[in-house]
Amino acid sequence: MMKVSEHEDWQWDKGPIGRVVKTGYITLRKEVEEQLRPLGLTHTQWSALGVIRHYPGITPSQLEPILMIERPSVTSLMNGLANKGLIIRKDHPQDGRYKQIYLTDAGLKIAEETKHFTALVEERVKEGMTAAEFESLKTLLVKMVGIFQKE
Repeated sequence: MMKVSEHEDWQWDKGPIGRVVKTGYITLRKEVEEQLRPLGLTHTQWSALGVIRHYPGITPSQLEPILMIERPSVTSLMNGLANKGLIIRKDHPQDGRYKQIYLTDAGLKIAEETKHFTALVEERVKEGMTAAEFESLKTLLVKMVGIFQKE
């Protein structure tokens, strides 16, 4: 049986814009995941640590739109990070139904030591294009997202 990747007609860069954007995203994500593998973290766990580092006391419902994942996934993600000793959850001072999330010392250490991973990947991208091309790429992607957020 022939694998799709070996098929001569399969050209990811000739497909719809969604496929090209997804392929670009997955390529960048895999580069970061290579750096995270020795730490035993997933890309989503690492992203969550970064968000919590910037917003100590954030609630799970506030994390949902930032991480672009559903509530059950946020709960599972937080459980995994808590089991690794990277976060703690505390009752919200004004409403006990809500939990606020904070990094532990270990979580803060990892977040601080790995915050440059995205910059490393961005530098690799910049090596393959001009500064103007890189800025145009960002501008056009932001514009594309904005088209759908206005609806």
